[in-house]
Amino acid sequence: MPLAIALHPASYSTAQARVVLGEPGGGLSPRASAWATLLANAGLGGEVSADIRRDLWIKLLGNACFNPVSLMTGASTDRMVADPNLERLFIRLMDECIALGQRLGLALKIDPVQRIEQTRKLGAIKTSMLQDLEAGRSVELDAILGTVIECASALNQPMPQLDSLYALARMRARNAGLYTSP
Repeated sequence: MPLAIALHPASYSTAQARVVLGEPGGGLSPRASAWATLLANAGLGGEVSADIRRDLWIKLLGNACFNPVSLMTGASTDRMVADPNLERLFIRLMDECIALGQRLGLALKIDPVQRIEQTRKLGAIKTSMLQDLEAGRSVELDAILGTVIECASALNQPMPQLDSLYALARMRARNAGLYTSP
């Protein structure tokens, strides 16, 4: 089985990129440690995780919430988190995503307010969806948010905020000619 990888363009405390590796089933392994060491020695910020599923969900949490909102607003992260109404929306979106992750058995002890503060410290970041929109490229909406919605649907987990955001973002991307329904 291949290793799972969580790519982080920059950590929340430094400007250094990180590549987090781990076994899909959890735990530490010699191969994950060896690859992480190789990447770290090459200056690529390699790290090993005993719970890569949790790490991937935390990465997904930010992407599933910030990317579609930036697609809708055309705003960078600093402008979005500076808006009190959007900050409240992000908290609700994250609460839904965290609840789903916990239902899947992930140990997620994340405070949405603190997560937003971490994003605030990064400054002006254009999400990948906003960059794709501006460049006229197809947006990765289904890979980022659609998978969360699909997972919630399979578990009959209500996701009213994320469902609404997904519908709006699909229409925005479709109207821009950057999305076709799967």
